[in-house]
Amino acid sequence: MFTRKLSKQAKLMMLFVFVPLYFFCGSIIATALIKFCVIQFSLVIDETTAVAYLNLILDSIYAIIILCIFKDSLKEQFQDFLKDKKENLLYGCVIGFVMLFAAGIIGGLISMSFGAQSDSQNQILIENLAIAHPIIIVITSVILAPIVEELLFRSTLFGWLYEVHPIVAHFGSAFLFGFVHVMDAILSGNYQEWTQIFAYFLMGGVLSFIYEKRNNIYVPILSHMMNNLISILLVLFG
Repeated sequence: MFTRKLSKQAKLMMLFVFVPLYFFCGSIIATALIKFCVIQFSLVIDETTAVAYLNLILDSIYAIIILCIFKDSLKEQFQDFLKDKKENLLYGCVIGFVMLFAAGIIGGLISMSFGAQSDSQNQILIENLAIAHPIIIVITSVILAPIVEELLFRSTLFGWLYEVHPIVAHFGSAFLFGFVHVMDAILSGNYQEWTQIFAYFLMGGVLSFIYEKRNNIYVPILSHMMNNLISILLVLFG
């Protein structure tokens, strides 16, 4: 039975602090920091390196803020996680990963049926960054991003919408999770990238299902981490 609810304080902090930063202000702040460092220390930096460090700065800022917002809930859920550690690890590291892998394949096939390329612009960017800066991409994609995205899309959005209706929570959180992963390409004018949303949408649905099933945010975080880790390893060594 799903029982996780957001406190009023967490709702306000997410709505007025984290969400505006995540969707609107984050890239501006991080870009300014990169430019400051380049000018201040007379650095010569290529675009790929700049993007890698930009993502690292952004995800670090996001992680610090969102962990502060959810620190009490995370402590409580960690204790609950340990009470059923074996089952939670099984779901997080094995069952969840297999479901995410299947969702990615099915979603990719649906996207290709609409004429999409095999990889989204987001995936191509991650692959390029992984090859150029493997350590940074492991930190951002395998550690920071799963924590930030699960606390945003599952703990916050799914939990909030669940108070309206479970179906609304599953669909709404999965759709926004998918949209965020194609948003930059669409906003830059590549409207064909809409066809890439299916894989991310289905994966978001899997993660919300796991969260509801286990009633613990650490389980989808683990599944998300495992999925991203295997993806990076396949790029580097596949």
